[in-house]
Amino acid sequence: MKARDYFILGSKLFGIWCLFHGIVGLIAAIPTFIFPGNLQPEMHRIFLAAAIVARIIPILFIVAGIYLLRGGSQLYRFAYPNEAEGGDNLEWKFTVFVKMLGIYLLVIYIPDLLKTVSAYIVYVNAPPYFDLFRERQFTYLNAASSIGGVLLGMYLLRSGRWFIRMGLKAIQTKPNHNEQDMT
Repeated sequence: MKARDYFILGSKLFGIWCLFHGIVGLIAAIPTFIFPGNLQPEMHRIFLAAAIVARIIPILFIVAGIYLLRGGSQLYRFAYPNEAEGGDNLEWKFTVFVKMLGIYLLVIYIPDLLKTVSAYIVYVNAPPYFDLFRERQFTYLNAASSIGGVLLGMYLLRSGRWFIRMGLKAIQTKPNHNEQDMT
């Protein structure tokens, strides 16, 4: 099997994980369909923003899971733009795992980024008498890590060459334990 074939199999496993996560999230989002009565306009916007994100994230997980299980050809072409296998056995196996880590980071940080956008909408629309300094600070810090996670996931999925070179260099420079035992 080629590295791309292993990547496709791993992606399909992520597809199953995404479906499971999406179905559980969709069940957890059922209460967002019940709106509390007599909300002020500012509070209604806040509740609506949080409810929309709580509904969208599980749907995105389900769509991603179906995409990975049933197709995924565009993702595979993005991760492996050319079919050249290249490198030794250890290198292409490590490359497959690095690309799988890229998918994992995207699956984890894209919903986190959506939650951050929701939190931003909440504190922007909150009435001025609420002191949301701590929430605003958390939102900015969370946005930075979420954007960083998404960008790193894209990089690892596309190539990840820097991490691959660094990882393989560390493996190749370690002395073989069997050679040390013989002397």
